[in-house]
Amino acid sequence: MLDAIIVGSGINGLSAAALMGSKGKKTLVLEQADAFGGAIRTQEVTLPGFYHDLFATNLSLFAGGGVMAALKSELIAHGLEFVPSSKPYCSVFPDGKMIGVVMDRNQTELNIAAVAPQDVQAWKLLTAKLGVLAPHLFPLLGAELPSVAAVKILIRAWRVLGTSQLLDLVRMLLQSSRAFTDEHFQSPEMKALAATWGMHLDYGPDISGGALFSFLESIGGQEFGMVLGKGGAKVLVDALCAVINTQGGELRSNTRVEEILIENGRAVGVRTSTGEIIKARAVIANVNPALMPNLLAGKEVSGTENAPEIEKLKDFRPGLATMMIHLAMDQLPQWVNEDARSFNYVHIAPYVDEMALTYAHAAAGKLPTNPTLVIGQPTVSDPSRAPEGKHILWIQVRVLPLEITGDSAGSIDGKTWDEIAEVYADRIINNLESYAPGIKSHILARKVLSPSDLERYNPNLIKGDSLGGSHHPAQFFFLRPMPQWIRHRTPIKNLYLCGSGTWPGGGVGGGSGLMVAKLLS
Repeated sequence: MLDAIIVGSGINGLSAAALMGSKGKKTLVLEQADAFGGAIRTQEVTLPGFYHDLFATNLSLFAGGGVMAALKSELIAHGLEFVPSSKPYCSVFPDGKMIGVVMDRNQTELNIAAVAPQDVQAWKLLTAKLGVLAPHLFPLLGAELPSVAAVKILIRAWRVLGTSQLLDLVRMLLQSSRAFTDEHFQSPEMKALAATWGMHLDYGPDISGGALFSFLESIGGQEFGMVLGKGGAKVLVDALCAVINTQGGELRSNTRVEEILIENGRAVGVRTSTGEIIKARAVIANVNPALMPNLLAGKEVSGTENAPEIEKLKDFRPGLATMMIHLAMDQLPQWVNEDARSFNYVHIAPYVDEMALTYAHAAAGKLPTNPTLVIGQPTVSDPSRAPEGKHILWIQVRVLPLEITGDSAGSIDGKTWDEIAEVYADRIINNLESYAPGIKSHILARKVLSPSDLERYNPNLIKGDSLGGSHHPAQFFFLRPMPQWIRHRTPIKNLYLCGSGTWPGGGVGGGSGLMVAKLLS
């Protein structure tokens, strides 16, 4: 009999299967789509020879995480190749200023000094602070919450840091990005550079909890750089699938699970859309928690005491939506500040107040006039993704409405993404023109993926939420996804959850897959 069925082949499901296989467990991964990888997909969606990461592209979390550490030799043997970047990101501003963060502390400080000399010392202090906190913070981010292991980490941190510094860390966990950046920086440019990272994770500048990510990601880029997959992020998926196959595991695409089977209060297998019954000792659901009630609608569950807890999962809130725009280019953008051409990410916010307006408009259902843009230039580090001399751009629009009620600029009509996606994408390209004049003339082809398209590609991306659920404090840390469904366990025996809707949240890291694999190995 199978030791586990994994429903969904996202990074965490594949990681769990590969890790369990390394311990001799027999696993089966079932995927409803025609390709494995969940929100990791690389395709030629514009022109032949231009390889675009449709959704996730940054593999830094995985490269430095526990799954890679455990399976490194096997993954490399099956073709996994990383492309590191020592120039991970920069922020550009309407007046042509740019601040670039590189893996050279002295150079980063020089870059900051050229725009915001008054903030160089604060950056140095935050860099030192990360060095002090990292030995305690990163193990906590990799520990099950709540757990005895997490408590031990906190006790060790208290002994080393003392009560004052530990409380300062707790304070940061509760701070907004605006409060954090106001506290540490004076210039609007440095405040924006840090706060933009909160927008990556559904943290508008005034949302409690955004400070931690603004701190970790802004300083972390300097300390750790960025990692891409050679030829596209799909290289990671292909390597994991190859490892699973080599171990004797099985993967099936185009196989939709209709129901998780429950007998005597235990998960015993699944029923597919074709009516096939597959039994296993355990079921791991690598799906958005809000979709779990659909999979647990069988009679065996509806009449039990677990039914109320299952229904509560429908209240698991998505983060705000995202649009992806993929461009095939005949050259890199001619940024007003030409140094931006050498960075993997270019951030356009441009300032904290604009981010706050964007977030407020999107939350109210209005199309933002100047949304935050994360522009990936992967061919800067990995020219293999495009024909010689050509380039691709990866544009993530943050953040957008889950339901459209209007346009903040009053110029776009329509209430569905299918009606207005291309017109709104035109707005984004027009916005880019002021930062990279002439960019339109260098676009060879484009592919727009609206929030509705994201959900069509992957049902877990509910209404275009790319994060697997909002990361706001009420459903994060030890509350993710919600009480009774924490620590990757469920109220139903032998049924486990993993994925970005569980701790440690979004990103291509494989952390929750690692935690589930430990429970079952």
